[in-house]
Amino acid sequence: MSEEIQQLRRINNLLFDAFTLSSQIWMFKSREEMVELFCNIVAEDDDCTAVVVSDISGNHYRMKEDVLGCKFLNYTPNVFGIVDASYCECESVSHNYLAVFPAAEGTSVYVFLRTIEEEYVQILKEMVDVLARAIDHLEIQNKNDLVMQRLKENLEHFQFLADRLRNPLAVIQGIAELAEEMDTNTVFEMVRRSAKKMKGVLDSLSEAEVSSIGLYQSLFSKR
Repeated sequence: MSEEIQQLRRINNLLFDAFTLSSQIWMFKSREEMVELFCNIVAEDDDCTAVVVSDISGNHYRMKEDVLGCKFLNYTPNVFGIVDASYCECESVSHNYLAVFPAAEGTSVYVFLRTIEEEYVQILKEMVDVLARAIDHLEIQNKNDLVMQRLKENLEHFQFLADRLRNPLAVIQGIAELAEEMDTNTVFEMVRRSAKKMKGVLDSLSEAEVSSIGLYQSLFSKR
């Protein structure tokens, strides 16, 4: 098989892998699962000797050779780059290049390769971009779910506080109806106690309102 045909087949396989990644990654509900899928797919390429993803969920890798001692894994890339293996200072390895990619916040991708081609690198960039967008979407969804849950809890708390207001109000209404039959000091004391309880409930309502407004703004202000 000619070298040109081999290259075309490699690119075709990678395009299929990119399609698989793009169609499946959105089904996962955790960063770990997304990164694991990415590693599994990228590592299938014959010229890829290892793929390492440093993520806030942990370090994930698939290796055909031990590259964990590579010094470049200690650096967080800000931009895409290709490093010649001679600078890696790795011993007894078969890769000739290291491609490094910044992905989502807290995520960096390192792909060790025997050969490197422009078309291959471009597709790899797009696959990293898919991973980054999937992680960002997941984080936004998780944040939205958390905010909505807290808003629901606040609404339930509002209902609880509203119920608590009914008791001191009932006391004051009862006093109003029986005021002529009760001692003035007793009336004042009962009203004072009821007012104190109502103030406590209203203060709690005010705090919950501020919290709800903050949650609402964090959820919708950037939309």
